[in-house]
Amino acid sequence: MASANEVQHGARRQKLVGDILLVLFEGKFAPGQRLRLEHLAEQFEVSVTPVREALVELAGIGVVELQPNRGAVLRPFGPRQVEEICQVRRILECEAARSVCGRIAPFELELLESQFAELDSAKRNKRWSQKTREQDTQLHELIADRCGSERLAYELGRYKVLIRTLRDARHMHRSTRDNYAEMNENAEHLEIVRAIQANDPDRAAKAMAYHIEKSIEVINADLFDPKQIAADRRESFLTNPTVSS
Repeated sequence: MASANEVQHGARRQKLVGDILLVLFEGKFAPGQRLRLEHLAEQFEVSVTPVREALVELAGIGVVELQPNRGAVLRPFGPRQVEEICQVRRILECEAARSVCGRIAPFELELLESQFAELDSAKRNKRWSQKTREQDTQLHELIADRCGSERLAYELGRYKVLIRTLRDARHMHRSTRDNYAEMNENAEHLEIVRAIQANDPDRAAKAMAYHIEKSIEVINADLFDPKQIAADRRESFLTNPTVSS
């Protein structure tokens, strides 16, 4: 069992990872730029130790590269990288959704169903955005925790801060215009819950796959310029023409 100090330390590190990612997604650092420990520590008002730990974690998910004598260097991050990360996530989460059927108590699923149904029809504002993100976290964590595989849950956990930061960046982008009309993740989550309620692994995996495919589409549309998306797709086709866009 982890001690209270270890849990608190881990939570601080995870927050710092998310804060650094958010700055990266806002375009404040350029690909290939060296990320200096002292600069980041000063910017986020922490010591260099949690920054070093956060950069190691970011290297583990491919956002930065740790180079000898240079430290952490930011890797290119754009629409193509979002698609590649979400492809990995789709494999993991679909298997978790399939495996979790029969492992969540009916009363828990009934509560989730009512919460997502209420959010799907609720007035869309900043409070709705916050509650939507909270419910998103709750559902995906529950599926990972109850999937029956510690290894699968671990691999899902490696990407959760990155995925949530992308999600939060999208919601922040929408909040600047108070435009949440086209955000349909609650309906997608509702279908996942109902598939699990029906104890239908194939339906649950299919619902999860659809949810993640839509996530790729809307995150890229909201966070990146259409020209960058088109350029990344052209590059992806040229480097791997057997994979369709």
